Amino acid sequence: MAAESTNFMRDLEARFKIATQLPDRSRYKIFYGQIHPAKILTLGINPGGDPENTNSDGRTHKDGAVAAASGSYYEDGEHDILNCEWRENKGLRRLLTPLLNGNTARIRADVVKTNLAFRRSAKATHINVRAAIAETAPFLTEIIETVRPELILLTGPAISVFTSHFGSRETVLSPSEKDEKTKQTVFAASRVMLRRPSIETLVVQVAHASQFSWTYERYGVASRIFALMRGA
Repeated sequence: MAAESTNFMRDLEARFKIATQLPDRSRYKIFYGQIHPAKILTLGINPGGDPENTNSDGRTHKDGAVAAASGSYYEDGEHDILNCEWRENKGLRRLLTPLLNGNTARIRADVVKTNLAFRRSAKATHINVRAAIAETAPFLTEIIETVRPELILLTGPAISVFTSHFGSRETVLSPSEKDEKTKQTVFAASRVMLRRPSIETLVVQVAHASQFSWTYERYGVASRIFALMRGA
């Protein structure tokens, strides 16, 4: 399985580079661990980090900060959420662990992470996000087809942005709920029929883990997701 995953990842990256003419991983980031069938797929907007301050293999930034747990294809089971102590990852672990029966180690097998756009930028406003999502969509579709998740967890992106590229039908389960002070969407949920593969999955939007992970406990996000996954 690991060899099959590695071959898939290597081929997808090569085709993405040809399609976008981005030279190396200083300009993009696709992988945060091996791509394989998993219970949960979590998607951010786009990878962070200034391309000018990122080394070509995407493993580290030029200031020495870690940018990825692997400089290749995570063949040794590395997983950025578990192995990289970014503020975002600490927040993600707080949300994902309760969904995996309290076992953080299960993230390695049960969670695949990437983004709606693969093009790297220090801030999302530094790129044309809409264009970056469009160029990524064919490749992210292949990842979704491989993962076949029960839950797609959007950490920041709106459900409407996801469904416009990947969904054919949406049933709203929980309308967007915002925190009054921050104006951030802290919870929204829909059942979405994916275009590829043609399966229905739960799609949940939460606030971004790097700044707003405190909302997960305050708004009971994990328990609400868990109830929806059980069909309660």
